[in-house]
Amino acid sequence: MKKAELRGVGTVFRFEVEQHYKMKSTVIFLIVMTVIALAIFPVIAIFSGGNKEVNETTITRLYIRNETDYPIDHADIQSDARYAAVECVDTDTALETFRQILWDEEKSAVAVITHEETGGFKIKGYYGEKGSISDSDIRTLCGVLEDAVHESLLRSANVTQAQLDTVKSRSFSQVARISDYFKGDQEQADMGTHVFINMFYSYAIMILSSLAMSYIFQVCMEEKVSKLVESLLVSVHPTALLLGKVLAASFCLAAGIALLIAALMISWKLGTAISGSDSILSFIQIHTDLGDFSSQGLHIGLGWGLLTLLCLVLAYANSAGYSGIFGSCCSKPEDTQHASLGVVLFLMVGFMCAAFAPLFQNDVLNIVFSLFPMTSIFTALPNFLCGKIHWAVFAAALVIQVISAFVLMRAAGAAYRMMILYRGDVPKPKQFLAMMREYRAASKAEKAGKEGSHEA
Repeated sequence: MKKAELRGVGTVFRFEVEQHYKMKSTVIFLIVMTVIALAIFPVIAIFSGGNKEVNETTITRLYIRNETDYPIDHADIQSDARYAAVECVDTDTALETFRQILWDEEKSAVAVITHEETGGFKIKGYYGEKGSISDSDIRTLCGVLEDAVHESLLRSANVTQAQLDTVKSRSFSQVARISDYFKGDQEQADMGTHVFINMFYSYAIMILSSLAMSYIFQVCMEEKVSKLVESLLVSVHPTALLLGKVLAASFCLAAGIALLIAALMISWKLGTAISGSDSILSFIQIHTDLGDFSSQGLHIGLGWGLLTLLCLVLAYANSAGYSGIFGSCCSKPEDTQHASLGVVLFLMVGFMCAAFAPLFQNDVLNIVFSLFPMTSIFTALPNFLCGKIHWAVFAAALVIQVISAFVLMRAAGAAYRMMILYRGDVPKPKQFLAMMREYRAASKAEKAGKEGSHEA
């Protein structure tokens, strides 16, 4: 790529960024998304106010109706400093009777403990219609009662908490060749962990690539739609025009993501200030089974965050190259459907390999997928973190990704130069390759003609 071909990249970059933020739709979109991000956690905090734990109770007496076979020790309740002064009273009184009691005793509460039909226990807390007892106070008390029931179960079975933790502890298995062990090869994560890391990282790459594709398609064809490309070619080389546009699109995308992340961080601070971090975390926590996922065997060090960021940038650069090539063939908005299909097919190759490669647990396959350009952006980092490839292989994969991104961006520049005045339908792959060969032959002939005239 000649230096003359890159002249004007900065000018195009600045122009595209200015035009992007001058669009009302862009500004409105960013404002709306930022407001939503800022409001997420405060809204959660406000509407989950009943889930907030109290630091001091207003309850002075607690009536306990225990319908289970496990007695509740009042000391277990009063061991919590917030309820140390609460008077606990065991009772068999029917719940209907407590309505008048709670009306008269404004600082009293009732807890009913029953067996669940499906197993386990249910704890219901009640308080009067008047008085200073809050919903949060009763919820906190029910949490303390859950611990008290748990302790009662342990005592009835003569089981200590340490023994229970041992029984509940999980065990993980790892398989390794004895030769690898004595060679001192790095520890490997198990298959379940490898699958989880691969899928999580691959989803992130696909989301990033989709955003890159939509932005770059738009900037690739906007001059064709506006008919301004003929005048632009006089002052800026097509390669510089495309590169400036891609860099501008990348900058705008990164700035938008950074703005949303900053808004979410501010929102988190506001939400925790309103309701407390514990209630926010409990509200948004997703209870899901991750199968055999374990952090054991993962090679995560101090620089893993920067390493992940570098790999995401390289993945974005490769995706931008693909998008630039296919986006150059778009002459009108309807063409983006065909072009996006071509990019998605390329990306799906890497995504599917990343999804199924861990299931085979094959060292050679992991190395091949880590080094092959189409799959490397999806598999190299997860394979390295899970110990499936050596650091030397990972370093080679990064070099290949850099070279691949450079080649793709150069190819995108060539495609943009060739297709910038094209106004037909999106060419098929065979037709596109034929056009590219003709374009290169014409460029060589033109170059040879210029050199001959200079010699003459």
